Amino acid sequence: MRLSAFVAGVLLVLLVPGVAEASPRSACFHGRVCLYAGFQYNRGQVDLWRDFVRDDANLADDNWLRWDYTDSLQSMNNETSSIKNRIGCPVTLWQKPHFTGAHSTFGHGSGDRYLANNTIGNNRVSSIDIWCR
Repeated sequence: MRLSAFVAGVLLVLLVPGVAEASPRSACFHGRVCLYAGFQYNRGQVDLWRDFVRDDANLADDNWLRWDYTDSLQSMNNETSSIKNRIGCPVTLWQKPHFTGAHSTFGHGSGDRYLANNTIGNNRVSSIDIWCR
C-alpha cells in the first residue's frame, strides 16, 4: 500500500507542469516583461499572455500561453493589446520583425492597458527589444 501511494505521488509531481515566471489574470512578476492578447491585461477576456526576459526579433514563432500555462497554439505576431514592464529597464515594442517599423518604448514599472493609444497600436507588435545591458 505504501509503495503505490509513493508511486502515485511521484507520478503527480511528474505530470503537473512547471509554473512559469509570469502568471495569467493580469499578473506580471518582477524581472519580466508581460504581453497580453487582450486590453486591460486580459481582464474580462480570454486570458492569453506571455512573459519575456530577453529580446525576441520575431514573435511569429511564439505562441500565447493560456490561463493554465498551456500552449494556446495561437501565434503572438500582431496580437498584443497590452503590456506590463517589470524587468528593470526600458522595453520597445516594434511593429515589424527584427526591430523595424513603428515602435513605442515603455520604462521600467510602466505598462499600458490599451496599446491602441500608442504609436505601436493595437495588434501590431512583431518584435520586442529589451534594453538591459
